[in-house]
Order: sequence, then C-alpha cells, then structure tokens
Amino acid sequence: ALEANPALRVFVAGGYHDLVTPFFDAEFTLRRHGIGADRVDFRFYHGGHMMYVHEPSRQALLEDVRTFMQGALRQAP
Repeated sequence: ALEANPALRVFVAGGYHDLVTPFFDAEFTLRRHGIGADRVDFRFYHGGHMMYVHEPSRQALLEDVRTFMQGALRQAP
C-alpha cells in the first residue's frame, strides 16, 4: 500500500516495556524495506503491550492519534 500510494502515512505506536512486539522492531522493519522516515510517525509510551491500560499512556496515545488524523485530513485532496 505504501508503494502504491506515495501520500500514505503510517502511525506506529508501541510500549517501551512490550515483551511481545519490541518497540524498535517496527522501526527496524520499515527502515529495512526503505520506507522513509518522513512517511512514518513512531510514538512510544511507558506501558507494555497494552500501553493504553496505563492511563497517562492512554491519554498520550489518544492525543497522538488525534494529531496524526488531523494532519492526514489537512493533507487530503
């Protein structure tokens, strides 16, 4: 999808203490496949795999997703 749509952006959220999906794995994988940093927003939170059950992380995640979506809507044709 990223190759087919050059305007597509990706939001990646992870927990610093996530033992299921290590937080640098997504960054490593996207970089390895040549996905530019300008197309990916990485955000990490002080929680585990379900960082949203940690209230401060949930609030930060909510605000980050809201900001990401508003940016996407501003850039839409």
